[in-house]
Amino acid sequence: MPLIANVIYLTTSPIRRYWVKTRTVLFLVLALLSSSAVNTAPIGYNVTVVARTGDIISGKTLTAFKLPSLGPNALAIDSGGGVAFYATYSEADGVGEGIFTPTSLVLKTGDVVNGRTLEGLSFVPALNDTGTVAVRGFLNSQSAIFTSRMLLAGSGDTIGGRKLTDVGFPAINNNGTVAFLASCSGGTGVFTHKALLAKSGDTIGGQTLSTFGTPAINNRGTVAFQGWFSRGSATAVLTPSSVLVKTGDTIAGKTLTDLLFGSALNSSDAIAFFGTFSGGTGIFTQKALLVRSGDTVGGQKLTSFGLPVIADNGTVAFLGTYPGGAGIFTQSTVIAKTGEMVDGRALTGLGQPAINCGGDVTFAGSFSDGSSAIMLARPVMVQSKTRRQTGTE
Repeated sequence: MPLIANVIYLTTSPIRRYWVKTRTVLFLVLALLSSSAVNTAPIGYNVTVVARTGDIISGKTLTAFKLPSLGPNALAIDSGGGVAFYATYSEADGVGEGIFTPTSLVLKTGDVVNGRTLEGLSFVPALNDTGTVAVRGFLNSQSAIFTSRMLLAGSGDTIGGRKLTDVGFPAINNNGTVAFLASCSGGTGVFTHKALLAKSGDTIGGQTLSTFGTPAINNRGTVAFQGWFSRGSATAVLTPSSVLVKTGDTIAGKTLTDLLFGSALNSSDAIAFFGTFSGGTGIFTQKALLVRSGDTVGGQKLTSFGLPVIADNGTVAFLGTYPGGAGIFTQSTVIAKTGEMVDGRALTGLGQPAINCGGDVTFAGSFSDGSSAIMLARPVMVQSKTRRQTGTE
């Protein structure tokens, strides 16, 4: 897989993991809009802390939302703004790691799932609107995907005639269908816990695929994922039956030379992705270039981007850098940026954002005093009115 310049990420093969490792900061930004008629529109974001280091949840004192060698981890968010996150913790008899919500402990190391002991957890949970949390972890030294109640898939299982040797991060929809990347006999593949969707050697849209990235799934059951072709460095975002976008495509006059896709799929089957083109980089959908390097958003001239996420209304959120700082942005405003204060403390780092269908955004942040927190940013909606000219007093 070719390295894409100016994108904030880190990958490991064959199960690709994306980690944002940029120091940033967050805050509330309001920008009043005007119109020629009554209009309701988001004008900013109300940022609140929903969990922080030192909080006690289910008897566990939160110590961090990441491992020391990595940046803040990506989170999961449901349609109501509920958040699930990875955290390390301490308690009277030792330390551990778990998946939490702001009010409960979902899973922790040492728990027993389907008669097997949970030895470790990966850092990126998936969450649906029924409250089900799916996560990758290790049971008896083998990678597996499970919820707090059941094992869904793991190393050694056979799905679609392929024996799994390793599994990646899951995605889950409201029907409970879980999609994930896995290494298997013969290469890699994209699976649900019941079916094989695509595998190395398959041909989609006339291109033979060699390997894949982490998939996304929406409530319609659409699964989208990145694939790399068996010849050359070409890559695409695909479903099991079609190519959504590929290198060489031209969008808004820019011909894609490379791209990178994360879990950015909404309920209308729109995707968002990072792309490179001659002379720059940007955040795209299948149909539009939303923002490019050199653009000014919220008063900041953007120089690089993290992986985007997309809401049902088309709002895209991403981590971006600018000269002297970084922030969480949408295509039209800055949600939070370095050098500003939240809860009386200066933020010094941000993690990859997650977004729900309504446009709520969550992310982890670290502070100058050494503490860290989980943030929730909700769009502020107001009604704006202007006087119409009638020609009479």
